[in-house]
Amino acid sequence: MKNSRKALLFMAAASLIASANIAAAPAPPVSYVQVRYVGSSTQGWKPVTDNQLTTSEDHGGPQLRVLTVEVGYSYSPFAQINGAYLPQSANYATVPFCNYSNFLEQCSPGQIVVGFVRYWNLDGYQGGSFWYQNNSIGDRMNIL
Repeated sequence: MKNSRKALLFMAAASLIASANIAAAPAPPVSYVQVRYVGSSTQGWKPVTDNQLTTSEDHGGPQLRVLTVEVGYSYSPFAQINGAYLPQSANYATVPFCNYSNFLEQCSPGQIVVGFVRYWNLDGYQGGSFWYQNNSIGDRMNIL
C-alpha cells in the first residue's frame, strides 16, 4: 500500500513537472552602469543625473557613500577613489531590482531581477574622483 501511494505521488509530481512551462535563458550581461546618488555627512543623499560627471555640493565629513546602479548580471564589480582600488568590502550592500523605471523599488515574489543597486562606503575620503566598473562598462564621478 505504501509503495503504491509513493508511486502515485511520484507520477503526479512527474506529470506536473512535465506539463510546467519553464523558460530558461542565460542571464543578460551588464548593459548599463551609473553613479545615481552621492551621500555624505555634510550634504545628505543627492541624486546624480544622466551624463553628470561631477557633483556641485561640497561632500565630506566622516561619512561619504555612493550608490551605483547596474542593469544586467555581472560577476566582478570594482571601484576606485582617487586612483586607489577599494576592497570588495567597500561594497557594503547589493540590492536586486526588478523595475527598470524604479531601481529603488523592492522586487515582489516571482518578478525577474533586471539589475542591482550597489552601496559603496568611501568613509574617510573628503571627495575626489570615484570610478566604478563591472564587466568592462564603467562610470566615473568627481565628488567635490
